[in-house]
Amino acid sequence: MSATEHALHRLEQTLRQIGPMAIAVSGGVDSLTLAHVAHRSVPANSTMFHAVSPAVPGDATARVKRHAEQAGWQLQLINAGEYADPDYRRNPVNRCFYCKTNLYATIAQHTQQCMVSGANLDDLGDYRPGLRAAENYKVRHPFVEADI
Repeated sequence: MSATEHALHRLEQTLRQIGPMAIAVSGGVDSLTLAHVAHRSVPANSTMFHAVSPAVPGDATARVKRHAEQAGWQLQLINAGEYADPDYRRNPVNRCFYCKTNLYATIAQHTQQCMVSGANLDDLGDYRPGLRAAENYKVRHPFVEADI
């Protein structure tokens, strides 16, 4: 088994262990890949959530919709309401904390499923205030758990 196949196998095992999940899909490579693997591995247990707002590029939303339609995902478009948050609007250096806090709070209002993100091992070495927000909402990171 190649290293890539082994990594994919670890990710699939991790996703199966999580059970029903709400996947935050931004439209980037990591979250789209996670959504595809989750849908293929545990299709009945995965719901994709994508925030639509002025902070999210329209092409990202179009990309998520296209992938959802082609793959048959259960997709919910949500308004995370970050612009109603004065802390986010102040545009501090840790604004991602407020953006992700609003995102996860909104997803939590729509589902009881375990929330997951496309964060990976490389992200852990960067300044990522959104990871602190994820921790506050007990968001799991399957790529990290699968050592990817």
